[in-house]
Amino acid sequence: MAEIAVNLVIDKLIPLLRDEVNLQRGVPNKLESAKDQLQMIRAYLKDADAKAEMGKTNHSVKEWIMQMRQVSYRIEDVIDEYLLQLHNKLQDTCGVASVICKICDLLKSVMSRHKIASQIDEIRDSIERLSREKETYGFNPSALEPRSDIATVHYLRQGALFIEDDQLVGIDHIKQVLSSWLSEQDSRTVISVVGEGGHGKTTVVNKVFNQKNKEASFNCYAWITVSRLLKGENLLKDLLKRLYEEAGDKGSVKEISEMDRNALVIKLREYLQGKSYLIVFDDVWEESFWGDVEHALPRDKGMIIITTRDRRVAEFCGGHGPIHIYDMQPLNHGDAWNLFCVKAFREGCPKDLKGLSEEFVKKCNGVPLAIVAIASLLSTKNKNVLEWKRVYDSLRSKLSSDPHLSSVHQVLSESYQDLSYHLKSCLLYFGLFPEDYSINCVRLINLWIAEGFVENKENDGQILEEIAEEYLNELIARSLVKVVKASSYGRVSRCRVHDLMHDFILRKCEELNFCQMKENKRLELHEWTRRLSIDECVEDDPVKKSVANYGLIRSCFLFRIDRDTPNSEFESLFSRFKLLARLDCERAPLGYLPKAVGDLFHLKYLSLRNTGIRTIPKFIGKLQNLETLDLKFTRVRELPREINRLVKLRHLLAYTFSVGVKLKVGIGHLSSLQKLRKVNARDNGDVIMKELKNLKQIRDLGIVNINRKDGTLLCNAIECMAYLRSLSIKAAEEEVIELESLSVCPESLQRLYLDGRLEKLPHWVPKLNSLVKLRLYESHLTEDPLPLIKDLSALVELQLRESYEGKELCFKEGWFMNLKVLRVYLSTLVTLKIEGGAMPYLQLLGLSEHPEMVQVPTHVRQVIKRMI
Repeated sequence: MAEIAVNLVIDKLIPLLRDEVNLQRGVPNKLESAKDQLQMIRAYLKDADAKAEMGKTNHSVKEWIMQMRQVSYRIEDVIDEYLLQLHNKLQDTCGVASVICKICDLLKSVMSRHKIASQIDEIRDSIERLSREKETYGFNPSALEPRSDIATVHYLRQGALFIEDDQLVGIDHIKQVLSSWLSEQDSRTVISVVGEGGHGKTTVVNKVFNQKNKEASFNCYAWITVSRLLKGENLLKDLLKRLYEEAGDKGSVKEISEMDRNALVIKLREYLQGKSYLIVFDDVWEESFWGDVEHALPRDKGMIIITTRDRRVAEFCGGHGPIHIYDMQPLNHGDAWNLFCVKAFREGCPKDLKGLSEEFVKKCNGVPLAIVAIASLLSTKNKNVLEWKRVYDSLRSKLSSDPHLSSVHQVLSESYQDLSYHLKSCLLYFGLFPEDYSINCVRLINLWIAEGFVENKENDGQILEEIAEEYLNELIARSLVKVVKASSYGRVSRCRVHDLMHDFILRKCEELNFCQMKENKRLELHEWTRRLSIDECVEDDPVKKSVANYGLIRSCFLFRIDRDTPNSEFESLFSRFKLLARLDCERAPLGYLPKAVGDLFHLKYLSLRNTGIRTIPKFIGKLQNLETLDLKFTRVRELPREINRLVKLRHLLAYTFSVGVKLKVGIGHLSSLQKLRKVNARDNGDVIMKELKNLKQIRDLGIVNINRKDGTLLCNAIECMAYLRSLSIKAAEEEVIELESLSVCPESLQRLYLDGRLEKLPHWVPKLNSLVKLRLYESHLTEDPLPLIKDLSALVELQLRESYEGKELCFKEGWFMNLKVLRVYLSTLVTLKIEGGAMPYLQLLGLSEHPEMVQVPTHVRQVIKRMI
């Protein structure tokens, strides 16, 4: 984990040096030297962190890792404190006539520069000392050593192969599915069983494998445990040995060790040619695995099963041949409960332990390995509520220390260790949120960016938000993060981690001082705490305060704060922060924005979503590093002119349902804006529309209360937005949305929401080949829009509400070939017809109660949902 801290501070040093901050002579060179030293030591840190994760390090090595992490924090502190001093100096103007003030400023400047130079010298000395000491501990770059504990992995694999039948619940369906797929032996087929560690992938595949072996369904069989260690020639050698051993040909086994890769491929093809074979590759981690084995396995009669935690691996393996993917699901509550009771009790669950037992089962989230491990631990305890409650409250600490839970910890640790340092940081961030918390993905992504976790690849054409979304999708594909809610077109909108993963993350956060949780009045901050999550209680313990430590906090989250908390408590809390960069107050009982927030020069992220705030003070203009300002579902209806000073602002979210905010002249200065929702154009729409032309980076734009006369200016602005992905327009009352003057089609547009009267459907809408969602509300079109948009090949969701005044809608054969969701609410509609062959992938049809006649195919009738 020291690797994470070092990498983050390196990422911070690079732009600082690039921007040539006005430092004392020689200081930039010292910073460059410190950066170079940190980069050299990074490989050793990766190795040290991996060993520490497996418990293979002694106390002195752990101390070395901790000191390296602290050195990184000190560098970050020095940089941020100096930049704050520089900012404050520039803000303090004493007047031209005051010579004394000028002299004082000069002295302060010299002193502060001398101080930072001295601090950097000390830090460099510390890095050099730690660099020398690493040799004493015998560190090697991680590339030279495997990162996994071979013995533990072997133990876990073996345990899964010889699991007792009383632990096998809920697997009948997957056994049937796998068996049916294995009966298809026309050509080489890959079956991927994917799911998080501990779901029983190995166990169920082993049962099917043994059954097919007994039935002699294939000519030859082989089972290979891949994990993260077996690859390349060694993988091919192991496979060939298993095939020879299975055939009883021991003499040929000796020849294998001398073969090179090409010879191994040829020998495997010769051996398997013309035979039906079943080969299992258990625990595959990388897509590169398929490149190792693909050419060695003939394409005629082979069946290949792989088990993996990563859906990307499951989808990649198989090449151009047939592929089946089975997603392992958690056990349902009934099966999970039965398995728990079998392992924890022998004669049924006592009544007084039923409530706690339910909590244990819930925490396991349907993962068989976790259920068995925790139930086995409980079976050794006295059967009383007090004893079991103690176990429940201490699960987080027991996860890495109790032998009953070692298998669960190892599975979670394996997945964590396989992540890059960027993804490790992103996963640990879930520890800042309460258990079982459903997180808005946009919120999470913006926070990752503000933290500096997202690697900048904008030169490759990707913006930070797109890269961060890839990070999230990778964590989901690796079965580490769970999808709570996703759109019809597949974009994840809410996510969470399951309870045991959350416990693992919190334990890791405690070990690494990644963050601290304040869950009651008593909290003494650690010296190196940089992230603070406050749950339920804001005020400090009146006896033992830790005010001084708040100055180094970079991130602060507020959750479930008492509604009776006075605003003075927030003012007091925020005034203690000095270097805060991220402040998330979502749903906090804030009545106004405390003045102390205006002094947070480093603030990049400010969320006031769902608070009671009504106005934004002028001091918001002082937050010149702000990148995200979230005012959704507040009572703010107008923003001050000073908002236009925030030239680094990327996301400005300010609306409650269809009510937007009024902006002053000057919005065009916010040239970094990626998302602007929603602008109220009622009073100065023409000025706003003209300024929108300057927002060339905008991806998501929302406007409400637009007048017809401003349509041409809006179209001119849209033509300048080459990256526009989402566009939402709501007309003012009794006004018409005029978009016909748009001459350049916004080809990147994926989501279009038009709310208001249209004289006709804009001519460019049928040309939106990237459009996945179209919503037409209150359009009152007299011409049927369906024939115009029927060929939108990417369209997945279509919503029509009072958008057409006709009496009949007919979806003809071949129309809307990829549509999954259709919602129709038309008060004039009498007849709805859907021909066979139209919308073949429809999953949801929402209808009002008005149509008197509904003529749809059988498969569509099954997905009709009436809307009230």
